[in-house]
Amino acid sequence: MDEKLLNIGEYLIQKIYESGARHVFGVPGDYILNFYAKLNNSPLELINTSDEEGAAFAADAYARVSGFGVVCVTYTVGGLKVLNATACAFAEKSPLLVIAGAPGYKEREKYPLLHHKPNEYDDSLRMFERITVASTGLENPAEACKEIDRVIQTVLTLKRPGFIELPRDVVDMVVTTASRHKEHVKNPDLSLQTEAGDALVHAINSAKQPVIMAGIGILRHNLVSALESFSEKTNIPIVTTILGKSVLDERNPHFLGVYAGIIGDDAVRAYVESSDCVILLGMLLTDVDMGANTAVISPDVMITLSDEECSIGNHKFSLPGLMLLPDLLEKELCYHTISGVPAPVRERLPTFTPSDTKITTKSLVPAINSLIDDKTVLITEVGDAVMMSLDITIQRSGGFLCPVYYSTLGYSVPASIGVQAACPDLRPLVLSGDGAFQMTGMEVSTACRYHMNPIVIVLNNSGFGTERPMIDGSFNDVAGWKYHKIPEITGCGKGYLIRTEQEFVDALKEAYASKELAILDVILDPDDISPHLRRLCQKFSQGVKQ
Repeated sequence: MDEKLLNIGEYLIQKIYESGARHVFGVPGDYILNFYAKLNNSPLELINTSDEEGAAFAADAYARVSGFGVVCVTYTVGGLKVLNATACAFAEKSPLLVIAGAPGYKEREKYPLLHHKPNEYDDSLRMFERITVASTGLENPAEACKEIDRVIQTVLTLKRPGFIELPRDVVDMVVTTASRHKEHVKNPDLSLQTEAGDALVHAINSAKQPVIMAGIGILRHNLVSALESFSEKTNIPIVTTILGKSVLDERNPHFLGVYAGIIGDDAVRAYVESSDCVILLGMLLTDVDMGANTAVISPDVMITLSDEECSIGNHKFSLPGLMLLPDLLEKELCYHTISGVPAPVRERLPTFTPSDTKITTKSLVPAINSLIDDKTVLITEVGDAVMMSLDITIQRSGGFLCPVYYSTLGYSVPASIGVQAACPDLRPLVLSGDGAFQMTGMEVSTACRYHMNPIVIVLNNSGFGTERPMIDGSFNDVAGWKYHKIPEITGCGKGYLIRTEQEFVDALKEAYASKELAILDVILDPDDISPHLRRLCQKFSQGVKQ
């Protein structure tokens, strides 16, 4: 291929490949078929899911573990089905690119009412503009390459989704690619960086009981090693938020546990809230991460370093603070000798010996902890699946995924496909409620099709366990499925019906030892929820009942 004489479809594929993606997820449709044909003959591997939202969740998970993910669907009926997943990626800073086909511009002039058109032809583009950091309709072929470059570069830089609408009559248009968009990089203000760095060192060295609170930005910006070195150099303990869980290997000697206000561990909460210096690294200050807004941390003791902010207490510096973390390692930082640091949560968990007693949410956590390893990526739904996971020790950086802030359901099973496509040497362990599974669980057939083998644990409590403690009613019930029978339908994998602790441990051991997909149908009482979730529901119910 002559780089200077590519068509727009080929150029887009080349740019996706250059940006690090090796897979594209989606569902085909007539307005995107000509681009799909090019994808099919490209170095990129197509993964067709059962539904467009499943494709977008898979691409989002792929982006979270690899740095860039792509979903490709048809016009509106496909594109609008991925709006929810795109909003999730925007809210939680995931670098997802959405490509949607569209009617050609000549068609639009000739036929005012082509199929899939909701109102105006640009409706889809306008909707995506609200939940992406860059979007384009490629209406000008002469500018197409620059626009593609602009959107993808912005996605990679800001770690948030972008949108490209690809009219089918521009896919084969030949363009010259000599003139490409170059992102303007603003030179840093070195004097301001020095001023901020010196102020940070003074604040950190002066603290008597500092603590690091690490958020998801550490992972998004590849600062895990810097975080670990910073903690080791200063001897400052680390907690993470729920969204930031697993930003580092949780066996790290400086890691105490997850801070989540009243939701999380009491000893961790007490230590953080009595700190005179809380160093927020790459955090999103969301209501869930702040324990349903029950966090008690004075802004006066906060040092905030994010990709958008740098502040010490109420004093703000006009530069992104998170990128100063590597520079701090070169400065004269004190080694803190701190008293009263609680033992890490992982060291205070009870030992687990399975028995033939009924399985409960309480026994699930130590059972999983006893078997999880450093090749596992735990992917959970929101609700009790994530709440009970707060005390599961994740043994690899980035080994936990959950859209806990945006709190969309149906994420986990499709996400396991994205994780395994990006990292085939890792094993996804999915923890899903039965309600969430019924939304997107059919994507296990996609896993079978592409020879993937996630282990899926379905928490079968006959409904939406998060809503029941807030306001209950028959609307919280779901249809009773025999989840362990699903492998018989897909013709792939093995199912397990589980009622006791021993059955769960035996099934999970067998699933880990096997190379095939597994579905563990775990029967729980409808009112059996974890203490973490109960506290969250009590707080959230106050707003529901107002």
